Amino acid sequence: MAAVTLSTLYQWSDQSCKGVILTKAGAGFSARLISNYHNNGVFRELFLQCNNLRGQISRGNGNRRVCKIEAVKEAHRKVKMPLLDPGDSLYKRLSRLGDPNLSAVAVLQQWIDEGRRVKKWDLQGYVRQLRKYRRHKHALEVSEWIASRRNYQLSPADAAIRLDLIAKVHGIEGAEKYFEGLPDAAKNRLTYGALLNAYVKANLAEKAEAIMEKIKISGYATTALNYNAMMNLYMQTHQFEKVPLVVQEMRRNGISPDAFSYNIWITTCAAMSDVDSIEKVMDEVKHDNSVNTDWTIYSTVANMYIKAGLVDKAESALNEVKNKMPKGERSAYEYLISQYASLGNKEEMYRIWESLKTTFPKLLNRSYIFMLSSLVKLGDLEGAEAIFKEWESVCATYDIRVPNMILGFYVRERLLEKAELLFEHILERGGKPNFNTWEILAEGYIQNENFEKAVTAMKNSALVGKSLKWQPKPENVHAILTHIEKHGNVESAENFFEMLRDLNHVNAEIYNFLLRTYIKAGKSDPKMLEHMKNAMVTPNEETQMLLKRTASLKNNSPGLV
Repeated sequence: MAAVTLSTLYQWSDQSCKGVILTKAGAGFSARLISNYHNNGVFRELFLQCNNLRGQISRGNGNRRVCKIEAVKEAHRKVKMPLLDPGDSLYKRLSRLGDPNLSAVAVLQQWIDEGRRVKKWDLQGYVRQLRKYRRHKHALEVSEWIASRRNYQLSPADAAIRLDLIAKVHGIEGAEKYFEGLPDAAKNRLTYGALLNAYVKANLAEKAEAIMEKIKISGYATTALNYNAMMNLYMQTHQFEKVPLVVQEMRRNGISPDAFSYNIWITTCAAMSDVDSIEKVMDEVKHDNSVNTDWTIYSTVANMYIKAGLVDKAESALNEVKNKMPKGERSAYEYLISQYASLGNKEEMYRIWESLKTTFPKLLNRSYIFMLSSLVKLGDLEGAEAIFKEWESVCATYDIRVPNMILGFYVRERLLEKAELLFEHILERGGKPNFNTWEILAEGYIQNENFEKAVTAMKNSALVGKSLKWQPKPENVHAILTHIEKHGNVESAENFFEMLRDLNHVNAEIYNFLLRTYIKAGKSDPKMLEHMKNAMVTPNEETQMLLKRTASLKNNSPGLV
């Protein structure tokens, strides 16, 4: 049944079978006249229900306006006509899906079933937005739905986006199959480029090189774009020596490097810790008037100088970052805070922080995390606590990542009592501990050799983090297993082991801990090899030796489940 978009205000005439439904739209109201209900069965039934119900409701409520609104709402329920939010939109529904296992197609179909129209250019925009926010599966479903409509045709740009989405959702084979199925006219610079990018992201050097040759032969390699992709590939696969060769080829073909080319080239030099090469490239950048460099190039150079311990050169590069960065780019401020912390320059770090607060009166939680991380790096406990209190005074939502920074600081400084008090405070403020919160506490308990509490905290980490594929830190697992082995507590060993197994965090060494605990307690588990086989863990030499020792023990443990 078609849906009517109703809003906060309903009006109808008491003298005739005509009604006006007012819909909130933009800054004002637009009115749509629904006339002659007698010629529309659904609206006629709705109108009659409204009149009948209005009288019933008004007898118990003197507010005439409320009576009318409640009558319309109840009438909608009786005639099974959906009452829709006027601020609703198709993109809002798609963006609310969240879970990739839910179907975007079902949302589209429901929208159409409600009598609403969809426009191709709107859908294309939704695909781009969903892709931008890494909602690849839903973006692909919308793209495929567009292609399935008889009156819709994908443009070359749409086909390239779809190929990219297929590669992300179904892998390279799916992308190759889609590309091969395209008509020759659709195999152009855009779709070739999308396939090249898919190969680059998958680090498939041979396939990328082959498709790059086709791009050149077809005459599509006329800009730096595809060459940049190849440079990126060589950087990712540590074939650093090939990056300057690509730059040379570009120049031979009359193509000038752009800002991205220089950025990749400089990043490659930094990966090789080649300060001399970086300075040569930067000299080219300064003399290349065709390139409008941004702050990120200088940030890469600054990182390199900081790692090399060249403080003066690093500060000079950071000054260039400040000169180049747009005033409205938060990430540039956050980067500077982090890098000045690396240089130990607390004064400049605080100056950037104050500048950030002046530029953005409402700070993101992320910015507070950057500042806290920098203060932690400098060991400034008092400063970190002050920033944390400032955040608590203004935060709209209690983002657990922020107090986790302080909690971790306390534990690293062996201030367990303060860590426990902060944890209680987090709960009082309505914070929800995540797996990191619990593991930080576990580390504190391990330091204090309170292994009972450490195991409980680790189990809470597992409970919260299992669905997120959380993996415990190996050093924490090792410390707990060493303690359990030392005391020969088989029950504790088996319980902790089963938690690790549920997290898919078992290997031969962890089985060896369990076997040594059995030997310490004089017990064995005859099915140990079977358990290892089921977990797809291959016994090592120590495992084989320990299994032989436990085989001679007759006092069997209840064993693993």
